[in-house]
Amino acid sequence: MVRMLRLLLGVVALIVIIAFAIANRTPVPVGLVPFPGTIELPVYGVFLLGLVIGVLVGGIGVWLGTISKRREARRMRNKAWALENQLSVIKGQQERSQAERYSARSLPAQGAGA
Repeated sequence: MVRMLRLLLGVVALIVIIAFAIANRTPVPVGLVPFPGTIELPVYGVFLLGLVIGVLVGGIGVWLGTISKRREARRMRNKAWALENQLSVIKGQQERSQAERYSARSLPAQGAGA
């Protein structure tokens, strides 16, 4: 359901962006203050460029904001891996000791019957 809703919203957004681009093809001068000169871009180009830059800056901000959480998750994953390894070693030791006890009990019985 959520996937279908996302797809529907994406299609609607794409239609709105295409309609905006068709309606706003007039070139406008765009100048970046520290750099000399201007560039002529269509209005929709300025809008889309701002949208792309905003998404990139926002994504980088979120990525940088979650560094500590990713580090903690990696630490916990490594700790869980180490504990699983310790548990498997302990289980192996218990199985070997149980097998030794079982074989120690059965050996005298076999030797007495022979």
